[in-house]
Amino acid sequence: MRNRLALFLTLAALGLPASAGTFEVKGRDYIVDGKPLQILSGEIHYPRVPRAYWRDRLQKAKAMGLNTICTYLFWNVHEPQPGKWDFSGNADFVAFIKTCQEEGLHVLVRPGPYVCTEWEFGGYPGWVVADPKTEVRSTDPKFLKPAMAYLEKVSSMLKPLQIENGGPILMIQVENEYGSYGDDKKFLQAHVDAIRKGGYTGTLFTADPPPALKNGTIPGITATVNFGGDARDAFKKYEELRPGEARMIGEFWVGWFDHWGAPHASTDAKSKASEFDWTLSEGIS
Repeated sequence: MRNRLALFLTLAALGLPASAGTFEVKGRDYIVDGKPLQILSGEIHYPRVPRAYWRDRLQKAKAMGLNTICTYLFWNVHEPQPGKWDFSGNADFVAFIKTCQEEGLHVLVRPGPYVCTEWEFGGYPGWVVADPKTEVRSTDPKFLKPAMAYLEKVSSMLKPLQIENGGPILMIQVENEYGSYGDDKKFLQAHVDAIRKGGYTGTLFTADPPPALKNGTIPGITATVNFGGDARDAFKKYEELRPGEARMIGEFWVGWFDHWGAPHASTDAKSKASEFDWTLSEGIS
């Protein structure tokens, strides 16, 4: 690994791409460069961590045993005004992803445009609803046109970073838990089309809670499951929809946020650890 990292840093200094790799989903397995990989991923959002600390946080994540970093992209950070793009400083997700690779980590990218993640307006810029009749998260042209333009833009920036082009990106997520909101497959397909139009040719995936899997999944697109409780039950429901396919937790909810005026939310660490232990022992990513 040390020699591969040194080679990558040398190539980067010369402005040359690292050697191309391969990634595929085959049966139960995620295959990287011809070998099965149990993806062990943690979430780090670049706008939430000062850029000066990115590398430190990534090194700590790797020291925990992780081999992959997952991050959202934030539309309202990158296009605060229509057509006015910002990918500088703390918003430079390309630099963040390259730093992940320098630290020997794979990357999963979740570009939204809807991201939820306790972020203002779920990542949507306020200007997209300047017309109060605009229906977000729908095929309403007033929403869909700028949303897909954003998605196409960031896809073009992610293309050089996909594993097939020598980068660390294994997969890109389509929308975000859409099955909990609706079941419009044309809406989801618009996301796939925008990502492909931007140039990204790698693997795509969806992420939904078990009850929403049917609504949020797309034929031919890898599916993952989001939950925070009974892992066995979650994957039983997944297996009913996607028998024999690779299994991965899109989000494992180890805690929860507080609602204003409601009791403080807390979770039992032992029960979470038990569910997580079963997941790892089953070879689930």
